[in-house]
Amino acid sequence: MKNIYFIILFFFIISSSNAYIFSLKTDKSEYWRYEIVTVTCELKQTNKNPAFFGNNEQTDKLKSSCNFSIYYNNKTVKTIGNLEKIEMKYIPSLDKWVGKWPIPWNPYLGTYKLIAILKIGNKKFAGNVTFTVKGKTPNKLPKGFCVMDIEPGDSIIKRVPGVGGKTVKIWENYLLWAKFMGANALWHCVGQTQIWNKFDPENFPWEKLTLNQIKPLASECHKYNIKYGAYIIGYVLPGNRQDLSPYELTTGYDKENDTLRKLIYISIYDQKRQEDIIKLLQFLDKIPEIDFLGLDYMRTDFGGYEYVEEFTSDMPIEELPKDWSNFNKEEKMLWLAHKLEIEKNPVIQEMWQWWRAHKMSIIINEIKIKSGIKKPLWVYSLTWKQGKEHGQDPLMFIDAGVDINAGMFYSIDKHTFPHMIETWRQYLKKFPTSLVAGQCVDWNLLGRTYEPPGPEEHFLRQKYLIDKLLPVNPSLGLFWHDLTRAFKITRGPYSALEWAVAGASSFTYLRQKQDYFPFEIKWDCPDKVKKDEIFTVEINVKNTSTISNEFYIKLIQITNLEMFGDLTQKFVLSPSEVKTINFQIKVMEKNTKKANKQLIAFMVQYGNLETQQRYFDFKYITVE
Repeated sequence: MKNIYFIILFFFIISSSNAYIFSLKTDKSEYWRYEIVTVTCELKQTNKNPAFFGNNEQTDKLKSSCNFSIYYNNKTVKTIGNLEKIEMKYIPSLDKWVGKWPIPWNPYLGTYKLIAILKIGNKKFAGNVTFTVKGKTPNKLPKGFCVMDIEPGDSIIKRVPGVGGKTVKIWENYLLWAKFMGANALWHCVGQTQIWNKFDPENFPWEKLTLNQIKPLASECHKYNIKYGAYIIGYVLPGNRQDLSPYELTTGYDKENDTLRKLIYISIYDQKRQEDIIKLLQFLDKIPEIDFLGLDYMRTDFGGYEYVEEFTSDMPIEELPKDWSNFNKEEKMLWLAHKLEIEKNPVIQEMWQWWRAHKMSIIINEIKIKSGIKKPLWVYSLTWKQGKEHGQDPLMFIDAGVDINAGMFYSIDKHTFPHMIETWRQYLKKFPTSLVAGQCVDWNLLGRTYEPPGPEEHFLRQKYLIDKLLPVNPSLGLFWHDLTRAFKITRGPYSALEWAVAGASSFTYLRQKQDYFPFEIKWDCPDKVKKDEIFTVEINVKNTSTISNEFYIKLIQITNLEMFGDLTQKFVLSPSEVKTINFQIKVMEKNTKKANKQLIAFMVQYGNLETQQRYFDFKYITVE
């Protein structure tokens, strides 16, 4: 590899004279991971001798060949599209050769060397320049950081079973569930633009009812040490009357009819949408009760063809038609759609994925700078291939100003899930980040599974993720998505309480792995019982701290169970002391809708009995 430097030095020496100056530059000396390196070469005569180029200097330059390669630690770096060498184009108006290098996905950080070779006529010239690729390191998450989030909720959200007292407002139910689960934070969707049946300028773009919930809900959260986050749905427009929207929708492709079509996603070129997002972020940032700000749907889905001209200008595409400049905008969009959706050209696909992630990173950066927000910002991202297929990349987003990546680890089947987690493990081994990983309360997305039951599958996926990712990415949290879904048909045959217990148990598992709890618990429960048979659940609690601790243990009242005796126990344990507690339970009915599975669960609180000082565990047993 080092021999290449001697070859280039040879080129440089034999072509050096007082006849010309060969210069090579990058547009900057340092780049974030989402940026494009723009390279320019220039060749200038110094002796003004026409014979140097011949009779037609511009013709010679137009016929020239100029390319560059990039090296890191003396090894060639392949960039997007598996390219090792980038061809540069001579631009007569600039009298320069210009080329662009997209920085590879998740690159090594540090100094890179760029070497360019120009061949013009029978002469060769070479030069080199260095630049730096840098990346931001986000602040670490608190140990055991766990979130309950909620999309727009309504009257279907009921109170946590067993909670007594006065009737509460809808938003107070959100808090009751977050408190029950022991969440560190409640992330609340407060900004979603919708147009159903008619356009309502008084309630557009953001629903005022939800915005009015912010202060009372956030204030109540803080009473229980629960942080409050408010988030905005970015570039999607739900509803059935997108035709009434003042926003420009992104352009997709209809394969069946070979035509372009508008999608429900808003074009990321739409400046009004960006301005509306910025204004709402500024409003939210000034509310002292808000602790976090968030953005969702920061992606183009499978649209974005209106960006074709900027995309083809930015990326080193080697197979553009020779008469590309004669194509009109629609022809260009259809050419790209055919490459991506008909031919499935892998090089163009990767370039398109990278460019959209690059562009979305620029937009996130613009939004953050223009809004001037100071609160920590999270962004929800898709997780299959780290979101690349939808124009997202977690580390690009971090460099753009995102503080927390909220990875949506759902919409994937059971057998593919481990493969996805392995790709994330490899991704994070190279450069860890602050990741809050979410699993969806959606029986359909979890494969409509009965064995294990849906809520248990939810838990098992989060457990698997923790086991694989925590060792390489210590700044790891979880989110449970979302409270509204726990009351819709997405919950399947399982109750909202069962989903919440499974989510809370995943919070417990993360905290266990992070040495959060000052105690150990072992418990025993039969795998199978008969209907109407009274059986015993034995729970052993050991104080592993160096001080005495107060404990409160409660058997959770799940539907279809008859429980005997006192369902709550309070006690104090000295260091190393163990307490054994027995509960007697009976299953009253077999439930064929759940394949005769019955949930048994308990909760432990300790110390000052704060909301986050909660430990959950559960087991599904078979009822015969």
